[in-house]
Amino acid sequence: MAAKLEDQYPGHVMSRFDVHLGLATLTRMDAPTIRCRGAVAQALGVKPWEVRCRPRADGGFDLGLPNRYMPSRHDGKLDEVATAVVGRPGWYVTVDPAALTASLIPSEPPTFPALIPYPLADLSTTDRDRLMFGRRLPAAGARLGSVAEIDWKAQAFALVAGLPGSGKSVTLNAIIAGSLASGSELCVIDLPAKSLDFAWCKDMVRPGGWGCDNAEAAVTALALVYAEGERRARVLAAEGVVNWLELPQERQFAPILVVVDEVTALLVPRRVPAGIPRDHPLKVEVDQENIPKAALDRFINKIVAELRFVGIRLVLSSQVANNSTGIGPSLKAKIGHKILVGSNPSRQARTQAFNDETSVPHVPPTIRADCDAAKGSGCAELEGTAPYVFKSFYAASDDYRAALLRLGVPTTGQPEPTARQIAQHTDSLRVDEALLAPRGARRGADADPDGEPVTDRNGRPLRGIAAANARSSRLQNRS
Repeated sequence: MAAKLEDQYPGHVMSRFDVHLGLATLTRMDAPTIRCRGAVAQALGVKPWEVRCRPRADGGFDLGLPNRYMPSRHDGKLDEVATAVVGRPGWYVTVDPAALTASLIPSEPPTFPALIPYPLADLSTTDRDRLMFGRRLPAAGARLGSVAEIDWKAQAFALVAGLPGSGKSVTLNAIIAGSLASGSELCVIDLPAKSLDFAWCKDMVRPGGWGCDNAEAAVTALALVYAEGERRARVLAAEGVVNWLELPQERQFAPILVVVDEVTALLVPRRVPAGIPRDHPLKVEVDQENIPKAALDRFINKIVAELRFVGIRLVLSSQVANNSTGIGPSLKAKIGHKILVGSNPSRQARTQAFNDETSVPHVPPTIRADCDAAKGSGCAELEGTAPYVFKSFYAASDDYRAALLRLGVPTTGQPEPTARQIAQHTDSLRVDEALLAPRGARRGADADPDGEPVTDRNGRPLRGIAAANARSSRLQNRS
């Protein structure tokens, strides 16, 4: 009947048909409208006259949907019609399921500006429990997305992953600035060479919280945080509460943010080639280097496992997150907030970073193709919210520092752990010299091949690595 009537009235199509009443309505439509109506009908699995379609002034279309429309079944198909059949990428669909109406609206694909400045003027009102670090990808038709933020009440631990140059340090600096502005204490653990990224806030760490000068300082800084966490746990036990947020507002602890950068280099032990004797200087050196790494790994795992409810917040930063890089499945499972910086990470990187890679959206191709828009972008799977695409805030280090000093953020004259603190927490980490003695040796590890103590030119005894090096040199000279 539709074909017959449309043949009889060229330029018209059947827009309503009621077989029981013997009623048909013909409407004049242009070709684009007919094509849109047909595509929507095909997507919904209905006849074309069951869909009402009217052109919009902006080039899109307003629709009337049939009763069988179901959002879970049909919204994705309507998006495909808008972006691939009727329109192009960037077009979007709005639907009112109750009224059975929809609109296909022309728009450009959502994107990011080249730079999203950190709102330094808002630092004074930063919420200590909801920390902003960037903006989400704008919704279709919008120019600016909502704020990307970490909900520390939902989870106290975060992972920031990404390849070198992807923007991890930019993201970490935004997290640090917001934390300091909201009254948190700070502890930074990093390699000496990489710690320049955080030199701007070195004197803003808690006393002894700068663990970047060497391995012993890193272990000590974390040990001090752990000791403070244990003290807080005892306070909570005495108060009869299990979470620091249950204390009266005026008696709550200041949160402590611990940032551990370059986790791989800090935690993954060095390997010694097979066949090297246990008393060889190289083996001794590697053992001495690996022991602080093991201590750091132990403190990180203990903080995550034992001190979740005392106000300690931990951010681990690494290029990738797997067992061989210091963040194994057990530790990763305890970390609720996961951020992967980079516009085009591999599937393996996404799988290693996220709990459910398939649920996390990708950075859109239009953004990946724009170097300015892509810089600093990434994906976030955060506790308490649906995964999303984001771009980090940016500010120069000097600007962060100046803004925080204006707010009165306290500084310390002793950011590094003291020599006494280092000795207290790392003396037990030294290689047991008795274990370094050659097999069959009847004297200490610091004796020469004949069993006599090894001394320097002034007759002072040598120990540890220095003794092992001297012993090896004497053996070579004799051979």
